[in-house]
Amino acid sequence: MAKSPFLSTRATIYLGGVTAISASATDISLPATGVIARDYAVAESQGALLIGAYLIAYGVGQLFWGLFSDAYGRKFALQLSLVAFAITSFACALAPSFTWLVVLRALQGMSAGAPVICRAMVRDVATGTRAARILAVLAAVLTVSTMIAPILGSGLLILFAWPAIFYALALFSMGYILYTARYIPDTEAPRRPERFSFEFVLPNARRLFGMSAFFVPMLQGGFVFAGYAGMLSTGAILTESVYGVDPEAFGALFAFAALSNTAGALLTRRLLGGYTLPQVNRLAVIATGVAATASCALLFFTPSLPVFWAVICIYVFSFGMILPTSNTMAMDPAGDMPGFAASLIGSVQVSLGALGSALAALAFTQSHHSVPLLMAIFGAMTVVTSFFKPAPKNP
Repeated sequence: MAKSPFLSTRATIYLGGVTAISASATDISLPATGVIARDYAVAESQGALLIGAYLIAYGVGQLFWGLFSDAYGRKFALQLSLVAFAITSFACALAPSFTWLVVLRALQGMSAGAPVICRAMVRDVATGTRAARILAVLAAVLTVSTMIAPILGSGLLILFAWPAIFYALALFSMGYILYTARYIPDTEAPRRPERFSFEFVLPNARRLFGMSAFFVPMLQGGFVFAGYAGMLSTGAILTESVYGVDPEAFGALFAFAALSNTAGALLTRRLLGGYTLPQVNRLAVIATGVAATASCALLFFTPSLPVFWAVICIYVFSFGMILPTSNTMAMDPAGDMPGFAASLIGSVQVSLGALGSALAALAFTQSHHSVPLLMAIFGAMTVVTSFFKPAPKNP
């Protein structure tokens, strides 16, 4: 296991990069949500549907891709996912109407299996603190991409029309398809095609959900992500309507949040060198509590843009700490079905993210309140969830 090529720095960066494609599909389009809505002559708030539709379908697709990779191999599943993602990205660029674009965004989300497959690859070769350190690096690479993606999206809006954003996603996918085929081996995880059935899914899903060592950290990551997704879906629209930030400038503003997320992930990796995984997770929960309190305070006055965005950055910093620790803790009890466990984690967390995105769209009222309200609620739920002590793992 120690000699696995997946434990090399190059492989870790690759896994982070290929995982980032799915995140880039939301972040690169953030500056364009209002622009696309106006282009199709629909209400600007409807632009949030482009984020929500993607996240809902992405959550459903997680269930398929993790189990598929358990059954037929990680590399094959990853290549198939990337091909489907490239095709749907091209289709989004050519959508004839806003309704069709929302449908195609859903199909794009369904095809985004890379994150869950990559988490299963990590679990194939590492567990515990070692796995958490790898996932922290993946999170750092991911957040660097989330910093670059909105800036790239803004640049594409300046130079071209919004379809260029989806053409760029397709080209990124094609690059990773070629790289994966040439340089990435499969893991040595046994293939279990008999598990690709409801007879396997239903009882084992009940078993995993019944284990608090799995369920509690999964919810931690999901609740924090819900608040983050609410900011993603309406952030560009909110800052434009309330603070006068042009869509083309939102990418630069979002870079501060992405840097905060990266800082949280890198701090987590460093802390894991001297502290246990549960100890670092508790620190992440405390940071989330601080962020939720600051978000709640914003509901009682109208902050300046720097103050408003500073609170956003505190929340996103805690998100960068929570995700690698909670996901690793949830994956540890997975036993010999890491792909399926990663599917459940991803599906639940992304579904909660889609809920946060939908609530943000519904709560948006041309004021700054919607995003801090959601971050306060979901941050508080994360803290409350942490009080439920995980029981010992089932054998």
